[in-house]
Amino acid sequence: MLALPRVVLRSVRPSQSAFRHLSTAEPGFVSVKIEEAQSTTARALRQIGWDDDDANLQAEIMTAAELCGNNQGLVKMYQPQMMAPAKGAGKPVVERETPTSAVINANQAPGMLAAVTAADLAASKVLEGETAVSVVSSYNTSTSSGQLAFYVNRMAQKGLVSVALCNSPEMVAAAAGGKPVFGTNPLAVAVPTATGTFSFDMATSAIALFGVLTAKSKGEPLPPNVAYDEHGNWTTDAATALGDGAIATFGGHKGAGLSLCVELLAGALSGGAVLGQVESKKEARSWGHTFLAIQPDCLVDDFPAKASSIIETVKSSGEGIRIPGERSAQIAAERKAAGVMPIPEKIWESICHTAEYGISKSS
Repeated sequence: MLALPRVVLRSVRPSQSAFRHLSTAEPGFVSVKIEEAQSTTARALRQIGWDDDDANLQAEIMTAAELCGNNQGLVKMYQPQMMAPAKGAGKPVVERETPTSAVINANQAPGMLAAVTAADLAASKVLEGETAVSVVSSYNTSTSSGQLAFYVNRMAQKGLVSVALCNSPEMVAAAAGGKPVFGTNPLAVAVPTATGTFSFDMATSAIALFGVLTAKSKGEPLPPNVAYDEHGNWTTDAATALGDGAIATFGGHKGAGLSLCVELLAGALSGGAVLGQVESKKEARSWGHTFLAIQPDCLVDDFPAKASSIIETVKSSGEGIRIPGERSAQIAAERKAAGVMPIPEKIWESICHTAEYGISKSS
């Protein structure tokens, strides 16, 4: 399981603006200008070996997740060594292709770069070709893709209905007492609406991996009933869950069923590591992604208006009903309006230190 190695912070000198809004942030957080957060993260990524394009794109994806309060954001930079290029890594390339499909060999590039490549190709096949539907997968990635909503929204902003699925290493048990077999196996859907886009992004586990890692790094307990110990009993200790225990699926057998579907569609179908055919998906280092793009105009007239009608009717069907993704969108809008966002102080220190010095080895 993933551990949290100690990052040595020497002579960290974040810019003054990084701490200018400290008094407005919650304890343990700093308020940082959004542009500064992204540019400093990109600089940190360049320091650990990424070229300008790859550093800028990964920084954009992580900052976008942080902006809406998603736990797949800048927390990845708390362990900068895990974000460094894998040994022998190359650029994602198209390996198989038809007019309506393609397979991306990521060549051990990070999931974020592979996912953007696959999502953009899926969209272009529909927008520039003569097909209503395209499917593009990627495999042989060295890390996860982070927040899937980023990619499906990227396609939905082009007017497409989009679906994304991703498998990942064994850390989730199918039921209490079982050994980990699934990853957190997220799925995401986005559609164009009359006012923008709607997206839904969820892990099929009861809690995302980075939620567990964040709890461990802060020394905080997990929420109840999201993880098991080695005996299949519920635990709120993150270290136990990441050690000999396991994360639970959400919703019992229904979550396990969805996680299995993601494993089949994003693992077996994508060319990624296949459960039972490798000793360990983690050691195989081949996250799989599958992206589906649909041109709604080929199926129905005025789909965005129809989508908005459905969403608005659901929203108004009772007091206090919240649409999935609504809170994240509200958080992002508020932070964009303010021009700053809160970042955990330890994570920001790690980003600033890495941007100046690169990776420091533990002593």
